[in-house]
Amino acid sequence: MIVALVAGAVLVAFCFGVGAYTFYAACHRGKPVDWMDEQALKQTPFGQFYGHIQAGDAWLRAHPAEDVYIHSHDGLRLHATWIPAENARGTIVLVHGYHSCILADFGLAFEAYHRQGLNILVPDQRAHGRSEGKYITFGILESCDILRWIHYHDQHLSKLPVVCSGLSMGAATVMYLADMELPDSVKGFIADCGYTSPKQIIGKVFRDIVHIPSWPFLWAASLTARCVAGVWLGEKNTEKTLVNNTRPILFIHGTADTFVPCEMTKRSFEASGGEKELLLVQGATHGVSYLKAKEEYIALVNALLDKCLKQ
Repeated sequence: MIVALVAGAVLVAFCFGVGAYTFYAACHRGKPVDWMDEQALKQTPFGQFYGHIQAGDAWLRAHPAEDVYIHSHDGLRLHATWIPAENARGTIVLVHGYHSCILADFGLAFEAYHRQGLNILVPDQRAHGRSEGKYITFGILESCDILRWIHYHDQHLSKLPVVCSGLSMGAATVMYLADMELPDSVKGFIADCGYTSPKQIIGKVFRDIVHIPSWPFLWAASLTARCVAGVWLGEKNTEKTLVNNTRPILFIHGTADTFVPCEMTKRSFEASGGEKELLLVQGATHGVSYLKAKEEYIALVNALLDKCLKQ
C-alpha cells in the first residue's frame, strides 16, 4: 500500500514537473535576438528571412515613423510603431507571431499597405521586442492588448476605420478579438496560419517532440499558466470566439504547414460567422503563403480592404 502511494506521489510530481517545464519552455519570454545580425539570425528559424528583414528595415528608416506606448490592463508598458500615410483611407494593425518581430513577419508588406493608402500600426506583442512582459499567453492576454491599441489609435492617432491582420500567433490574437466588445472603427480581420487555441497548439508541439500523449502534462502546464500568468491555456478557442463574428474575415494557410496544421484554419473558417473567405496555398509551409502565392494573396487582401474601408 505504502509503495503504491509513494509511486502515485512520484507520478503526480513527475506530471507536474513536466507540465511546469512545458509552460516555461513555451511561454517564457525568448532570448533577445539581433535581427540585423545575419550570423546570429541563422541560428534561429528566421534565418531564411534575413533579406526580407533588411528590406523592411530599410523601408522603415526611409519613412516617417513614430514610437508609441500604452499600458496593458495588467500594467505592462507596450510599444508599437506608427507609420502614417498621406491622405490615408484607413489603418491596418499588423500583429506578429510567436518569438518573432514586426520586420520578420511584415517587413515585405509595409510598402504594399502604405501604397494602398493605409496607416500602419505595428505593436510589439507583450514579452517581445520593446514591450514589457515575462510570459507569452498565445493570444489570450495579447488580444486584450490589441484592443487597447485600437482604442489608443481611435483616441490619439486617427479616426479612420481599422482592419486587424495577424500571422501565426498574431492571427490567433486577431481571431480572439472577434467575441470582444470592439469599437465601430474595426471593420475586418485577416488571419494567416493561425491556430485554434493555445492548449491545442502547445499540445500538438509537445506530442511532436516527445511522441507521447500530452495529457496529463498539458493539464499541469495549464494549471501552472493559471498560477503564474493568470490564464488557462484552453480558455480561448477560435471555434468559439468566431461563432458570433459579424465582420469580414480572410483566412489564409499553407497546405504544407507542419507547425500549425492547416486543419486548424479550416476549423476556424467553418466556425466563423459573418462574411468569410479561405485561401489555401498549395505547398506553402508555415508563414510563407505570401511568398508562395503573392499575386493571389495580394488580390484577396486588397479585395477585403476595399470592402472594409469603403467610405
